[in-house]
This record gives sequence, C-alpha cells and structure tokens, in this order.
Amino acid sequence: MATIRDDSDIKIFGAPDNEADSEFLRQIEALDHHRQNGNMEKARALGRKLYEIVSSDVTKTELRDPDFMEGKLLIKTGVLALFSTEAALNMFLPSTQLSTVAISEMHRLLAKTDSPVYEKIMESPAYSFYYLTIRKGGDVAGEIGKAFAEHCRHEGEEKYIAEGQYIYELVLAEVQKQIDKMDFAD
Repeated sequence: MATIRDDSDIKIFGAPDNEADSEFLRQIEALDHHRQNGNMEKARALGRKLYEIVSSDVTKTELRDPDFMEGKLLIKTGVLALFSTEAALNMFLPSTQLSTVAISEMHRLLAKTDSPVYEKIMESPAYSFYYLTIRKGGDVAGEIGKAFAEHCRHEGEEKYIAEGQYIYELVLAEVQKQIDKMDFAD
C-alpha cells in the first residue's frame, strides 16, 4: 500500500506570495527581455567602448588646463571622470540592469590594466561625495564643480569649479553619444 506524503512544504515557482517576490519576478522578466532583444550584449559592448575612451590619451587632452593632468590632480580628475561615466550610464540607459552590465564590463577591463592610478581612483572617498551632490539636485553640474574644487582642496576657486563642471558635462555628453550609437531596444 502506497503512503500519502504531505507535500505542502514544497514550493513550485508560481504566483508570487508577496510584493518582494513580485519585484523579483519583474526583474527576472526584464533581464530575460534584455537578453532576447540584444540589449545585454550592447551593454557589454558599451562598457568595452567606454573602457577604450577612459583609458585612451585622447580624453586626457580634452582637459583645458594641463595642470589637471599631473600628480594627485590627475587622480582627482580620473575619479570625477569615472564617477561621471557611471552616473551617465545610470541616467541614460533604459534600465539599471543594463547600466550594471556596462559598468561591470568597463571596470573588469580597467582592473586588468593593473594601473596604480586606477587603484587610487577606486580607493578614493570622493565617489560618495559626488553621489551626495547628485542626490541633492539643483544645478548638478555646478555643484559637481564645487565638489571637485573642494576635493582638490581648492574650495571656491573658480578654476577648479569650472574644470570639475567641464569634466562632468563632457563625460555625460560623451556617454550619451555612445549610448545613442548603440541603439538600445525598448
């Protein structure tokens, strides 16, 4: 004679039990959607392209003042440029999943360079400072410029404020241009 077992403790993927489960399922569906329409591969390609731009000497020559290309200031401009790149990806890509993929790919490649400058950039506490500036809102570019000047220990100095604002706006425009070239699907 067969015994009847109580299987009430066995979960089968079905209707969500609560709001968290619903959100998890929405995220999985969105991820699948991005895989199927090619957006995931485009995000990886975007991360590779941004790595090329960030690591090339071409972008460094776009700085208006050569003083910002030496010593500690080079690291401080690198921190702002990398932060601005990540901010732009989060602002302009159609989903945080895609921005996460692009950012991860860019950092994966940057980490492979074994650059001491990259290591110092990643250790900088300025990321949090810039993030709080964006969250505050208002004239974000102007506030980023002020934060950059403060991070450079030149608080209130117009040269530093202008350069920080310029870097932020330049990077946002370049990332937007690269995203537009990728033609992400909805």
